[in-house]
Amino acid sequence: MNNKIITETQDLTYLKWSHIRSSSGTAGTFLKSESSINGKKIYYKLSNFDPVNGVIGHECVNEIIVDRLLTLLGVEHLAYELIHADIEIEGRIYNTYLCASEDFKKRGESKIALDDYYRTNAIKGETHYDFCVRCG
Repeated sequence: MNNKIITETQDLTYLKWSHIRSSSGTAGTFLKSESSINGKKIYYKLSNFDPVNGVIGHECVNEIIVDRLLTLLGVEHLAYELIHADIEIEGRIYNTYLCASEDFKKRGESKIALDDYYRTNAIKGETHYDFCVRCG
């Protein structure tokens, strides 16, 4: 995945969407899914979803903006693709944009949300920025 935007509509109606992935990933606010393509695990994330109105947010576009900004700044980060797709949720088809990333964890590794890691490991009074600098 190389910071691409795929504008041709993809058929991703086979994906199953949930707030919690079946992997060791963290739970979240946005619906997520995963698949395996050519032996690589791919994670998908929707923007804010409302069962009445469909996808109503723009958060997946925010992920692409941050991805590009971090690339420009030379900061190592998870790369995202923006994908235009048809998806199915609870028997209804939606045409939307979503973001996708490859699995960044190596076998046996786990992950934790940064805010949880900060709460657990920060020195009293340490700012989030100083904590991240200290931890590398």
